[in-house]
Amino acid sequence: MTAKNILVVCGTSVATSTVVKEALKEKLPERGLDIGTIAKAKATEAPGKVSSGNFDLIVTTTQLNKDKFDIPVIHTTAFMTGIGQDEVLDDIVAALED
Repeated sequence: MTAKNILVVCGTSVATSTVVKEALKEKLPERGLDIGTIAKAKATEAPGKVSSGNFDLIVTTTQLNKDKFDIPVIHTTAFMTGIGQDEVLDDIVAALED
């Protein structure tokens, strides 16, 4: 499987996206995923970054219009709360394995 690139999106691309990015860097390799780049972006920057074709998945902590993207979008706050984190990781793995 080729390395997967993930775009982590939050409102300001500072606090919550950093928490999510670090969690994904730690947890996804434990689940057997080969992770390439995990980049951060503000919600307003997401369409431009995704249009580059360099990303396989968006993980967002803020609302995004999923119809504007041709890659899977997973909205979650689980990495901030710790609640439901395993389920979200399962969803991320499933989305990247397709």
